[in-house]
This record gives sequence, C-alpha cells and structure tokens, in this order.
Amino acid sequence: MKSTDLNIERNLYKISSIIHDSENLNVIFEKLSDLIKETIGIKNFYVALLNKELDLITFPYYTDIKDHAPKEKFSSGRGMTNYAIKKNKKILINKKEYEQLVSKGEVEAIGTPPYYWLGVPLKNFNQSIIGLIAIQTYNKDIDIDDIHIQLMNFISEQLTLAIERFHHIKEVEHLTYYDPLTELPNKSLFFKEGNKIITKKSKNSILACLFIDIDDFMAINDKHGDYASNQILQKVSYNLSKIKSDNIKIYYWGADKFTIILNNCKDINHIKKISKKIKAAICNNIKLDNKLINITCSIGISICPIHSENINDLCRDADIAMHQAKEKGKNQFYIFEEYMKDVIISNYGINESLREAVSKKQWEIYYQPQFDSKSNKVIGFEALIRWRHPEKGLIMPSNFIPTAESNECIFDIGKYVIKKVFEQTSKWNQNYNKNLIASINLSPKEFERKKLIPLIKDTLEKFNLSSDLIIVEITENTFLNNNMNQIKKLKDLGIKVSIDDFGTGYSSLSYLQEYPIDSIKIDKSFVRNINKDNQKKILSNSIISLAKNLNLDIVTEGIENKKELDFFINKKCTKFQGYYFSKPITANNFENLFLKLK
Repeated sequence: MKSTDLNIERNLYKISSIIHDSENLNVIFEKLSDLIKETIGIKNFYVALLNKELDLITFPYYTDIKDHAPKEKFSSGRGMTNYAIKKNKKILINKKEYEQLVSKGEVEAIGTPPYYWLGVPLKNFNQSIIGLIAIQTYNKDIDIDDIHIQLMNFISEQLTLAIERFHHIKEVEHLTYYDPLTELPNKSLFFKEGNKIITKKSKNSILACLFIDIDDFMAINDKHGDYASNQILQKVSYNLSKIKSDNIKIYYWGADKFTIILNNCKDINHIKKISKKIKAAICNNIKLDNKLINITCSIGISICPIHSENINDLCRDADIAMHQAKEKGKNQFYIFEEYMKDVIISNYGINESLREAVSKKQWEIYYQPQFDSKSNKVIGFEALIRWRHPEKGLIMPSNFIPTAESNECIFDIGKYVIKKVFEQTSKWNQNYNKNLIASINLSPKEFERKKLIPLIKDTLEKFNLSSDLIIVEITENTFLNNNMNQIKKLKDLGIKVSIDDFGTGYSSLSYLQEYPIDSIKIDKSFVRNINKDNQKKILSNSIISLAKNLNLDIVTEGIENKKELDFFINKKCTKFQGYYFSKPITANNFENLFLKLK
C-alpha cells in the first residue's frame, strides 16, 4: 500500500475523532482546517451553509491566504460556491476552466482567481444539499487529485452528520430561548440572563431595564393584516439588532413588546441618550406594499440599583412606566417613579374588570326613542350601551369607554352593540310591521379596525336588515383621525352617517360640505335653557340654516321641556330626542311603551 494511502487511512480516523469528540462546530472547523494543511498542504479551506428560507449562503468558517469570505444571496449570487451548490454535485476545476466559466457568464469573478478549486456538497440523509466545503490553491505546484477528493468526500460526509447533530441541539435550545419570528432572545432568556447581568454589574455603574411597546399595533394589524404586522415586527427587530452590543441586550417579550437591558451605564443621562437611540431605531416609516406605515413606540425605564436589584421587579416597574408613557400621549419614554404604581393600580382595576365584562358580556343596551313632531310617532331610537357591573351596578359609558379605547376592549364592545342592536331592530320591525331606524354610536378608535365594514355588512345580511334603517353616529373628532375611507365604505353600504354632539368639535361648519354626511344632531348644550340665552339662539339658528341649505337632516337631542321643543318646531325642525319624551329604557320597556298595541 502506498504511503499516501496510509496517510489517508490514518487521517480518516482522525477526521472521525474530530467529528465525534469536539464540543462545538467552530472547534471542528478549525481542527479540520489544520488537518487539511498537514495532510495535503492546502491552507485555503472554507465551509459554506445554505439557508433557503433567508435566501443566503453563509460562511461559518473561512480561512484563505488571499481573500475574505464573500457575501451573497443564494438566488442572485454567481460565485463559485453558489454555482457548485446549484449544480448539486462535486466540482473540481483548474484555472483555465474557471476562466471559461467566467467568460461565459456562468460564474462571476469574486476575489482572487484560483489555480485549482474543489467544492464538495454537504448533503443530509434526504440527499438535500445544505452547504458545501471547498479547498482552493493559488499555486500551480500544488495539485488536487483523486486522493484529495477522497479525503474531502469523507470530510463532507462526517461534517454533515456533525452539523445535523449540533443543529438539532441548537434548534432545541433556540426553540426554548429564541422567538422564531424575530430571531431575538425571548422572555425566558430575558429572565434567565437578567439577574446574572445584574450580579456581574460593575459597582461604579448603573443598569437599566427598558420595556417597549409599539403604539397602536392592534389597529395596524387590523388595517394591514397579520402578514404586514409580522413584517413590521421583523423590521423593528432587525433595526434593534443593529444596535445591540455587550452592554445592550435585546429581547422579544411577545406580541408588540420588547425588553432591553442596558449594562454599564455611567448615569441617568447616559441611559436617556441610549434610550433616544433605541427609540429612533424603532420609530420610523416602514414601507410595505408601496405604503409607508408610521411606527412609534412607548418606552418605560427602570434603573438598578435605584428602583430594584432584581430583574423581576425592574421589569414590572419598567412596564408601569411604559403604560404611563402611553397615558401621556405615546411616542415617548418615561423613567419609573413610585407615584406611577398608584395610577396603574387604579387603571388595572378597571382594565381587568372591563376584560371580564367583555368575556361575560356584562352589557345592556338601552333605547331612547326619537319622535317625529309631524306624525307624533316614534320613528326610531338611539341605542346606548350600559355596563351592568356585578358589584357597582349600572355604569354609564362615559365612565368606561375612554379606558376601553385605550386597552382596545372598545372593539369587542362595538361588535356586541352592532350585533345586538341589528338583531333587535330586525325583530321589532318584523314583529310590528315597522320601519324603525336604529342609531348606533361608533368611537373614532373603532374606525381603525379593518374588520368594521365587513362586520356591519355581514350582520345586516344575517338579520335581513335594510342598510337604510341604520344610522351610524360619529363625533366630529372622527374626521380628525383620517377615517374618511372607512366612512365612505359605510356610505357605500347604504348606511346613513350622522354627526353626534354637533357644534362641540372642531371645524364643524367647513367639513359639512366636504364629507358624506346625511344628518346632524344638535348637541344638548345648545338646547338647554335656549329660551333664556340669546347666544344659544343665534348659534342654533346658524346651525339649522346651514344644515337645511346643505340638505342635511336634523335631529335635536336633549329636549327636556315643551318650551325647548316649541323653539325648534318653530324653526321647522321635526325630529327630536330627549327626556321630555323618554329617558333611555330597556328593550322590554321600549317594546311595551311604544310598540305594543294598547
């Protein structure tokens, strides 16, 4: 047997030992490179791995006397590595053959041209290619022959087994401690590493815990869909990853939240400076499907050792500070202070109760009739939500709707109202041969929900209810929130749109002409004691005159006595609502008082 054959046999054993005895892939790569140098005298060896999902070829190990590892996408790359992987076979070429491939445009000349280049695929047990190992020479005196190919084939087989084995171990660890969508360390690793980082913290420095929440993420999800939301999370994660370092540890908390640990900070100003940098990395326009989506975030900050020396407590306090940042207008950061606990505890009570109310449907719909003064008959009603709290009794909407808007329970409440009122209206109209018109209130927040229009359309169809029997009442602020597209879609369904509390918002007179409005409701603040207040008379006259000139219907609400009623009847108003006729009442009472034959 030739001496070279003996060397190969001996080295095959060495390769097996390296593969099975080494504690990680980096050690294996290094030892294999050393073995190749010793055995065949070639110093240029690299490992390339293919990630089809990310469309990337990565080089976890690359040693070369001439060049550095290239960077290329799998789909568009045209280097030798890419060429060999796409050919899915072992390739050995000399300098002349390499130059021919380049001249034909099959390969792009990247780096120094090799004299010999050998690439051997890494194939898993399914024979799917997962990468490639390669050696190359720049010296014509060093040949690559069948002995070298035999050695590289064996390295390829053994290395593939090692990569699969370590990848499996890594995958298990990765699934445990990393989020698959963002590729960031997750909440579990945050708590695992947090206290270790605190323990090792320098005594002359301070540490900060940041709790980050993307503002209005649910509305973005509803408007643009899950796919777009996931892309936003990935983009934000990528931007954050670019600023991570040994002293800036970034974690994905879940949903639309992230946590960050800032270590070795000099002082609070240093923390603020880094926090601004982090906020800037998140808050920008993200382009999706040729649309720019503006992303902002709210950040809460707690500091070790000022607030706590325990990661759980620091995380809690940072979360509280983040909620304070949201309460104060979003798109900013707040450093935790003790008074915030009292605020959050108070809000937490109603937040938790609201979520329970949504879950248990602790809602009641009250109906306030609307009258036509010409026929002296009920022509419809306004549906008003009430919360039947198990301990506090009946709670009015002004006491819970603002909170419901902030914690996004408003979407579930709105869905309940739409379904309940449409069902009740259809039932009454069918049972009593009526054409009662139902008015429902929608919060500006609800117009951010992409599913609002399909919900209304489907509910109309479900209860066989004509769209012209529904009026959606909106506040003037709805126009200030860029909701025109949704309002136009309502109109396309045949639903009428009315401005509630008209005259109490902004720019009301100008947008009556600009937007698709069918009617206005004169706010009760203009009605109360109008006979004694000349300014109210002048304002009311102006509103009525303008509405009539624009062919808008008018409903006067808040009528509490006959004098108020007579004033508006004299102004040719015919539709009224108020305590003079009836307070808001339950469905049973409405039916008994206004629908059943006496």
